[in-house]
Amino acid sequence: TQCGLQEIAKIAFSRGTGARGLRSITENVLMETMFAVPSLSDVHTVYLDAKAIRGDSKPILLRGADMTVERYEQLVQGGHVEVDGAVPVELPDEDDDEEELRA
Repeated sequence: TQCGLQEIAKIAFSRGTGARGLRSITENVLMETMFAVPSLSDVHTVYLDAKAIRGDSKPILLRGADMTVERYEQLVQGGHVEVDGAVPVELPDEDDDEEELRA
């Protein structure tokens, strides 16, 4: 989002970094996402706003053909807290992985 890009630039400026700083900030924000998304075939967009960049919330995964960025923003601005087709990034617990291996 525009506010996400502005937040990345603000952080990079405060650190006195250039393009590599921008890349580093972006990679840190997307770290969990890089591991979670490949196993989720229906995710088409990772939504990053200023809160996600600051670490106040997690990036949001948009899933399904009906969930667009515009629709998600409209629902959130309308006061919806939970939105069908939009979930925060979450890595599976290691305990869950161990249980699946034992099954």
